[in-house]
Amino acid sequence: MKILSRLIILCMLVLVLSYPAPAEIVDRIVAQVNDEIITLSDLDQSIQYMRANPQTRSQFQDNEATRRQMLDLLIDRKLAKEEANRLGITIPEHDLANALEQIKKRNNLPDDEALIQALAKQGMSLDQLRQQLTEQMQQERLIQYAVKGKVRISEDKIRQYYDQYYRQGGSQVHLKLIVLPYPPGATQAQKAETRALAEKILQECRQGASFENLARQYSKGPNPTQGGDLGYVDRADIDPNIYALIDRLRPGEYAPIEAPQGFQLFKLVDRRTGRSQSFEEARPEIENILMREEMAKKFSEWLKTLRAKAHIKIFY
Repeated sequence: MKILSRLIILCMLVLVLSYPAPAEIVDRIVAQVNDEIITLSDLDQSIQYMRANPQTRSQFQDNEATRRQMLDLLIDRKLAKEEANRLGITIPEHDLANALEQIKKRNNLPDDEALIQALAKQGMSLDQLRQQLTEQMQQERLIQYAVKGKVRISEDKIRQYYDQYYRQGGSQVHLKLIVLPYPPGATQAQKAETRALAEKILQECRQGASFENLARQYSKGPNPTQGGDLGYVDRADIDPNIYALIDRLRPGEYAPIEAPQGFQLFKLVDRRTGRSQSFEEARPEIENILMREEMAKKFSEWLKTLRAKAHIKIFY
């Protein structure tokens, strides 16, 4: 069982390439981190990513508490980037090229020109994408630097995790998905338009239309060119509220879900019980999962020490 769902990874890649560019707004500074600034548009764009992500949209609430949490995250990213630069952490060109190739592969873009065209629809340039990827990889290397040698995973923790998640083969469902997000700052009329489209698609599916073709035509979610196919997904990787609806379906049936930020339409293709794994088979993956979780905790603690030394002003 893969607890770190590949669905989440796919959704994040789709967000780079398929979500509409934000409308132009009057910008202002919401925070200063040493000599760097965070603008209102930076914050709004991060909120839009959360709102569009099919894995987070059902729990996402665009309120002041959420926006403040996101601002704190952006501050941490600024601090991490500054520290990475201070330590001379650089990303070799071949690593960046490999990351770009992975994005093209996962989004079925045959060449650089197709990638540039897809980015242009987002109001984003290739240089901007390269900068985002560089900062992301810098932070990954910074995490290694910050917590190197400080993380140990006990045998008892590995065994406990195996007993909880791996000993019995978990239930899996083969799903296909159509995602219809509301536009950023959607009016009631725009929401009604999206709802009407969702109802139209559902009706067409029930009348025998191809779900896959409709996904290619309308979906803003993962893998639209593959008909929204998510493959087999572990039950543990699906939001319990969503799974409760999927669990009622027979193969070939549909579950429409209205979330705070749009609509999702699931098609159940198949069910199966995942193969149980021996402890030795599962151990490397479990150790990696627990290591990453513990590293994230240690890195968060390390960031707090950077915050204590930094000059931070918040104007939000």
